[in-house]
Amino acid sequence: MAYLSVDLKTIDGTMPVRVFQSVNTTRKGCVIFYMDAFGLRPELDDMARRYADAGYVVFLPDLYYRRKRRSFPVPARQDDPLDPEMAEANAATTLDMTIADSGSIVAHAVATPSYGVTRFGAVGYCMGARHALAAGATYGETIKAVACLHGGKLVWDGPNSPHTFIPRLSGAIYFGFAAHDPACPDTHKSIIEQTIAAAGVRGETEHYRAAHGWTFPTRWCYDPAAAEMAFSRVLSFFDAEMSGVAWMASTVRCSPRPSP
Repeated sequence: MAYLSVDLKTIDGTMPVRVFQSVNTTRKGCVIFYMDAFGLRPELDDMARRYADAGYVVFLPDLYYRRKRRSFPVPARQDDPLDPEMAEANAATTLDMTIADSGSIVAHAVATPSYGVTRFGAVGYCMGARHALAAGATYGETIKAVACLHGGKLVWDGPNSPHTFIPRLSGAIYFGFAAHDPACPDTHKSIIEQTIAAAGVRGETEHYRAAHGWTFPTRWCYDPAAAEMAFSRVLSFFDAEMSGVAWMASTVRCSPRPSP
């Protein structure tokens, strides 16, 4: 399945968005796929296609469109150094930026009858998890379900911490946490679970026995069984929530944390 490339005008310029849609399935809704910190690459295209094959119109935006350099090498081994420019790009791509970018995607989808759907889900991987959360909290009239997989930097001191968007959600949220994750330590996981419960938001957290980044097939930490389980969980979540059937209870459900 080839993707269609569309250029959407934003307040900061022109954002390229890859659109994946299957002609052989009934359209269930739209999914905005928020990339990780390494940027767009064929690996993400393949992951987006899986949601499209399942019946969704999938939008994969280039969140680094404001920068000259937009993609970075993926480490082949756990101890390979990260490109410092990648870390800079990650930090410089703020929630306010992607909230505005997400508005452009939603407006484009709603104004394009050929897509044939108006309900949205958002899924974010690693860096993308916090951007999916912020978008879901901002555009709750259209984004009905948010999935965050092995998200990083979901809690920080000071204003605009991603976890503070949780009470603003009008839909449901699913967190798939990695084990022993320095980007999302146990203290952050607890804060997220407590925030969901205190806010009365429909949410579920699940603790996987897998390393940060386990869903990416070309990554050193790829765990095929855990990756397939996460995809199945998110797909079932989207299928239910975007059809108006609640997938989860009215209070947070938490899976047991893996032992050390």
